[in-house]
Amino acid sequence: MVRLIDEIYGRESEEVRRALKANFTEGALQELCGEEHAVLYVVEEDGKIVAFLYGWYFRYVLTIYWIYSLREFRGKGVVKALLSHAETELKPKGCWKFEMYAYAENNRFLDFSAKLGFSKGVLIEKSMFGFKVQNIYKIIAEPDAEKRETKIKIIGEAGQGVKLLSYTLGQVLAQLGHEVSLNLAYDASVRGGTISADLIYSSRPIENPVIDEADVLIKFTKTRDWFPAKTLVIDESMCREESLSCSIKTSQGTSYGFEDVAVQLFGSKIYINMIALGRILRHIGINILILNIKELLPAKAIEKNLEAIKYGFSYRDDV
Repeated sequence: MVRLIDEIYGRESEEVRRALKANFTEGALQELCGEEHAVLYVVEEDGKIVAFLYGWYFRYVLTIYWIYSLREFRGKGVVKALLSHAETELKPKGCWKFEMYAYAENNRFLDFSAKLGFSKGVLIEKSMFGFKVQNIYKIIAEPDAEKRETKIKIIGEAGQGVKLLSYTLGQVLAQLGHEVSLNLAYDASVRGGTISADLIYSSRPIENPVIDEADVLIKFTKTRDWFPAKTLVIDESMCREESLSCSIKTSQGTSYGFEDVAVQLFGSKIYINMIALGRILRHIGINILILNIKELLPAKAIEKNLEAIKYGFSYRDDV
């Protein structure tokens, strides 16, 4: 990966390449490939890997992080074969779109992608490292409304930052070209009551902003009320007797000990929301490297909030 990063990102600063190498070490890649939504396809010749595709399949969309072939195999159709194989594998599972994010100034790659059927989407003016990023996508099937929409429900208590979490997540999704709806609801209590956020994002205008069943549920409060969710449940303070990296399975999904991490690593439980934001972005397949999240955060404690997001995402600043 070190050689690959130096080749692909040779025009970028040492800071950029160092950060990429830190986040895509052999151990980090093994961890990523072992996650539920990870997709990895390889092309081998004589027992040697000559090309590979790594991506994230979530809610019927494949986000391709890396697609690469050795120089001597370029122009021989291996990348096209990888994409064709991915389509054959994922289309029966309901996949309707492939997408990638590339340097906006890398015209050679963008032209090559266009020949493979990709179109230009939203232009991100400024990534984490300051360069422009171009979204490109390929529609491989016509989706219904249910496949186009992703519904995220966030439930917490007053003071846990549910509003900031949901608002920042909504801004990130809008920045990536999605239609976004966000509704906040408070209970009758003035202080100490619960607050919930219904966030929906879609490739088309959203007709119904109310969530009956969530695709992702983030739950910070221990109230008995439970909300139906399809894929993931995140609930704080479930791992108090375990290590900071504790992640346990429950009948509802997966739970993380956010409060312990916030207090012990960041000094206050107010950072629960930003740790959760990083984890959500990772879960839904949004790479924080392509974003300039810092510009979306309030000025107060901005650096610590950014570090909390990175921690939740499992982002590494340096080797």
